[in-house]
Amino acid sequence: MFGPLDWAVTGAYFALVTVVGHLSSRRGSTLNEYLLASRSLPWPAVSASIVATTVSGVTFIGVPALVFAQGGDFRYLQFTVAGVIAKAALGYWILPRMYAGEFSSPYQFIRAQLGPRLGGASALLFFVGAVLGQGVRVFAVALVLELLTGLDMELCVLVIVVFSTLHTWMGGIRAVVWTDAIQFVVLVAGGLLAIAFVAQGGAGGFGAVLEAGSEAGKLRTFDFTADPRVQFTFWAGVFAMPFQNLAAYGSDQINIQRMLCCRNLRDARVALYVSNFGELVVVLFLCVGLSLWWFYGHHPLDGSFAALVAERADRIFPAFILTELPAGVKGLMVAGVFAAAMSSLDSVLAALSQVTLTMFHKGHLTGELTDARAVTLSRIFVAVWGVILGAFALLVSGSGEALVPLAFAMTAYTYGPMLGLLLLALFVPVKRIGSATLGVVVSMVGVLLVHNAKNFGFTDGTDLVAFPWLFPLGVLLCLGTALLPWGRRAT
Repeated sequence: MFGPLDWAVTGAYFALVTVVGHLSSRRGSTLNEYLLASRSLPWPAVSASIVATTVSGVTFIGVPALVFAQGGDFRYLQFTVAGVIAKAALGYWILPRMYAGEFSSPYQFIRAQLGPRLGGASALLFFVGAVLGQGVRVFAVALVLELLTGLDMELCVLVIVVFSTLHTWMGGIRAVVWTDAIQFVVLVAGGLLAIAFVAQGGAGGFGAVLEAGSEAGKLRTFDFTADPRVQFTFWAGVFAMPFQNLAAYGSDQINIQRMLCCRNLRDARVALYVSNFGELVVVLFLCVGLSLWWFYGHHPLDGSFAALVAERADRIFPAFILTELPAGVKGLMVAGVFAAAMSSLDSVLAALSQVTLTMFHKGHLTGELTDARAVTLSRIFVAVWGVILGAFALLVSGSGEALVPLAFAMTAYTYGPMLGLLLLALFVPVKRIGSATLGVVVSMVGVLLVHNAKNFGFTDGTDLVAFPWLFPLGVLLCLGTALLPWGRRAT
């Protein structure tokens, strides 16, 4: 089903991003250039990179499946308000402190405010969360490659990880940001092409799709259910998911590293606020899911693809790409899937490499490490983390959960204590903190127990709360425990 023209189009995309990586590598070999692009990137590129990283392969593949599934609708859109709230707080309170102290990561800031032990703990939490969350994204795109080629899942993961590792290896964060900008364009084009293909094939165009979706309840957007076990509700979007977004943008190096590459604080704020328009990408892929639901209502899947989609609804968009789109367009769409994957994977590899070097390498901490040696070590760390992410992606492949809830749930274990430590560093004097270390432990254990309550036998087979509420739970457990009067300073 994937012909020579499709391979040519996909190959042209890979050639383009490789050239961008090569050109970026010629800017210099200093550590500041490799990790922070010498703080010289224009805000439009940074803003597009923020959106591209946030969207990822999970949005490209998982969000359409949320609407396509039986009973699916637009309620996921309620979560977009969380991004607006979180980015406003980040631009007002966190970014000014990062630029004032010329920090390259929030973990350096925590170390400066609360001491090296908690700074190191926050970096370790980032490592764990990055592997858990980004491993799901690698798996999401491996699903597409598996359908496309018929290769084993192990080989598909290997191809994705190797290509992203080599790309990040070449040009550092500058290459990541500029290719993110390209990938953002390809990603949006892929979604628009899918909708256009469905619309032109039926009477009434996309308007007919919307009308059918409205009659079937697929356009339902708001859910004011107060039951905390329901995943996509208005209350979760307004009160729970802002914690997740603030942790993602403020305490997760994958995202904040980009903002620290801007020329100054003003540019960083503009890039962050403009990225709010990226929520329109979520709307786009919800419409893709609606289009797929309408299309397959008139043209049912056949044979092996029907069985594959029945096994995992997340396969519906890849199945549509491979079976319905014409030659050439199919190649561009697959390039869009890989664009989404590479955007996230390149970003996490660059961030993991930076934090490993700047937080834990003795030579860097003492100032004895030369720039040339530091860049070499950063590239080695990129390769090591690539192997680790690929291994976890293979573990995730055995899960039967839908991609979107799985990706969020994986980060819930670490985002709570990461954001908790950052808030302590920002707003609480050290002398008023009892034991932040204990706060971290209580937060992680508490989220683990609540999220897996049915596995531990605490319930009769239902979850205590849906995944959005795990984020405020983790933050509050960390802060509440750390601020108890234990009679000790932050340790």
